Amino acid sequence: MKKIGLTTSLILALSTSAFAGEEESSRIWSGSGQLGFTSASGNSDSESLTAGLKIKLETGKWVSDMGLDLLNASSDGVDTAERYTLTTKTGYKFDEKNYIYYGSRYENDNFSGFDYVMSNGFGWGHKFEDTETARLITELGVGYKTEALDIDRSKNTGAAFLGKLDYMRQVTETTNFENVLTVESTDYNTFLQNDAGFAFTVSDKFKVKLAHQYRHNTDVPAGKKKTDTLVSANLVYDF
Repeated sequence: MKKIGLTTSLILALSTSAFAGEEESSRIWSGSGQLGFTSASGNSDSESLTAGLKIKLETGKWVSDMGLDLLNASSDGVDTAERYTLTTKTGYKFDEKNYIYYGSRYENDNFSGFDYVMSNGFGWGHKFEDTETARLITELGVGYKTEALDIDRSKNTGAAFLGKLDYMRQVTETTNFENVLTVESTDYNTFLQNDAGFAFTVSDKFKVKLAHQYRHNTDVPAGKKKTDTLVSANLVYDF
């Protein structure tokens, strides 16, 4: 929790200084929340919960983002998955297409073999396209990453290459295809996460999203699998 506090404090400090000279009327808030739940009973009982929250604040040339994701699953009363992920980012826009940013990611996964994973870095972002019907945004950066191991509390630390690809395309008037690829590469491990899915518009505020998540680590603690996948159906509320 201390590590989350330090990261959040830094982001808030950057955001506060950035917004100090801006008018209150220029602040634009937006975001979304999503929730998915499944329950099965019979020969075996299982439950799973996925939840997410994204908040974005634009103030002039400054943009701040925060994301929180939760995964919890159990089978016959025994926990089989429990993961919490917090991401933050503060960026400065040079123009409509280019920006620099500072970002961080903190993750606690009780079944990964890692006590926690944390990355921080600076980078450059470019918007090739960003409209209501199409989006293609890339980010490239460098930073520092820490992996704390469960088995002996030792840590892997070092410089990291950070990359992100954010893609969206409208398929029909009520259907969008979305894909976000995240990469964190160090000399001791490369982490890749790809989130793909279709979002179906129900109303101005609500969507139903069918999603597939693929996660892969090239080097993991002994006895752990390198790849995790998750298929989910979620109700999304935009605000």
